[in-house]
Amino acid sequence: MSVVLGLDIGTTTITALALDANLGRTIACHSVANNTQTIQPANDPQGRSEWDAPLILQRAGDCLREIAQELESRAAEISGLGITGQQHGVVLVDQNLQCVTPYINWQDRRGELSARDLNGNHDTFIDFAHSLIGTNAQQRHGCKLATGYMGCTLAWLHHYESLPNDCTAAFIMDYIAATFATSKIVSSPSSAASSGIFDIHQQGWDLNSINALGLSSDIFPAIGKATEVLGNLSEEWATTMHLPAEIPIFVASGDNQASFMGTVTDPETQLLINVGTGGQVAMYSETAVDHPDLEVRPFPMGGYLLVSAGLCGGRSFAELERFFATTLHDFTGSAPKDNLFNQMCDLAGEIPAGSDGLRCSPLFTGTRSRPETRAFWEHVGLDNFTAGHLIRALLEGMARVFGEGYTMMKEGTGREMTNIVCAGNGLRENALLRECVELELQLPLHVAAAREEACIGAAMIAAAGLGI
Repeated sequence: MSVVLGLDIGTTTITALALDANLGRTIACHSVANNTQTIQPANDPQGRSEWDAPLILQRAGDCLREIAQELESRAAEISGLGITGQQHGVVLVDQNLQCVTPYINWQDRRGELSARDLNGNHDTFIDFAHSLIGTNAQQRHGCKLATGYMGCTLAWLHHYESLPNDCTAAFIMDYIAATFATSKIVSSPSSAASSGIFDIHQQGWDLNSINALGLSSDIFPAIGKATEVLGNLSEEWATTMHLPAEIPIFVASGDNQASFMGTVTDPETQLLINVGTGGQVAMYSETAVDHPDLEVRPFPMGGYLLVSAGLCGGRSFAELERFFATTLHDFTGSAPKDNLFNQMCDLAGEIPAGSDGLRCSPLFTGTRSRPETRAFWEHVGLDNFTAGHLIRALLEGMARVFGEGYTMMKEGTGREMTNIVCAGNGLRENALLRECVELELQLPLHVAAAREEACIGAAMIAAAGLGI
């Protein structure tokens, strides 16, 4: 019984894999695009980011069915399923696990809407929410409540009378795990802490903050450890996915922690930098560290991850690529035949380190703590105003943001790492960005051996729960 399944509900892709726990090797893997978004923030006056949760569930089932077909000869060895997924967002479900709202994910921007219609002198709704929960909330929650977080989204729905009655708030991976197991919604601390209203020290929901936001504690799910069995795979889903019925399904975990689990082999010496759509720097700590610009996230195996969770990642590079493509179309009337990624990397590779003095802050959508911040290039001169310089400076700016996160962690823990493990396609596919990170942090960087880091981590957490 050495085969453990992992499932990762990502923003861009949904992935399932099978891990031979004895060999530590992936033996089957399948991914599909998570093209389930129904409303995009850029196209909506309220900045909504809404997704079709039942369709995400269907895509997840499709992935696992593909894995089952590849493992037909070893089906009897499958011993459990671990699940992870994108954090912060929320979907509300009724007592029968039927969705009563769309899935509102972490990219939702309605918390940044004006709060002039509410009592007090508040610029935005998230400012209003902060005034309700108090200035010391971050010490309890391990993070500052932000737009797109479950706590902010639920408070917004409540204040504008859009919160359904008799429902349970779920992270997307918790909804999928409960549906597969025909179980009640249960969340692990690694996921719940991303809500902005979870007490990381007491490992439970912060009732004072929940009440201050006008919410009822009844809508929040139970808390369980990620190494605990949520329930067993139902016969209906076992038939649909061609998997053995009754295999244990474990309480889902947050994708950042699962990614750390699936990549870092020595948490005492290795720093994780994960660059996908966004970017995160993560360091393990046995104790929580209080820092206004760091998030402290419970780790499934005990202790905490210190995380610098910026919105600076692959999306920043993609925005510059979009600008170049749009400019080309504006001047020539035609779009580029292929994406410009490789050409951009080639141009930037011809520019010396330091970009001849050009500096970039690549924060197109701000940061968690300073959402109003925007990107800029500075020290533009006659000798550095080229496409190659703009690109190189953006990559160096990204590396600088990661370096600032690492510096905060060193200050908080008094510890230094000896090397970096990188994960996510934003780093894996961009050799020049890896070079910039090594130069900025002055640490050797190693690419994670496996690509599906969070999915592997989910399987490993399940394996630990099984005692493997």
